[in-house]
Amino acid sequence: MSYLITCSGSKLCPESVVSSLKDLSFPELSECRKTIIKLSGNDLDWNRTLPAWKLYSGKYSRLYPQVSEENWLKQKTDVKILSALFGWIKHTDRIPYYDLQMKDKLGKITVYKIWREFNVLHQYIDKYDIDLLSTDYRKAINTNGIINATQPDEVFTDRGVQKGRWLNRQL
Repeated sequence: MSYLITCSGSKLCPESVVSSLKDLSFPELSECRKTIIKLSGNDLDWNRTLPAWKLYSGKYSRLYPQVSEENWLKQKTDVKILSALFGWIKHTDRIPYYDLQMKDKLGKITVYKIWREFNVLHQYIDKYDIDLLSTDYRKAINTNGIINATQPDEVFTDRGVQKGRWLNRQL
């Protein structure tokens, strides 16, 4: 079972730790990632990276700061993050700073529609996974935004703080 969450538009400045696209989890997404990176025009500095959970913990991030560092670092923690630029990544994957959201347009097409056309993201979801994704990120998986994962019983009324607190308790 994994927890499925979205990336964050609020990011921290990466450290001088080298990583690369080939080091990311789910290497089968490599060609899709290369296409999105090229279309986005993001100039990625792979010499300066952070673990995804830490990169996404910027000043205005809502979900990520609610989860304790101890929980992010636990061996058994299994969190998949849906990134507009990289598709599925693990929370521990080291990534560089970038600026892209699923609702952004690359040319005339929205990023989530590009991912949907790749038709690959659904392959990484299991019915036992816990869906904490936002609407635009679910749309990247399929047209109707319904995915084969478990919805928490809790009702979340904000844009991430409640999901983050809930996730922290689960981990």
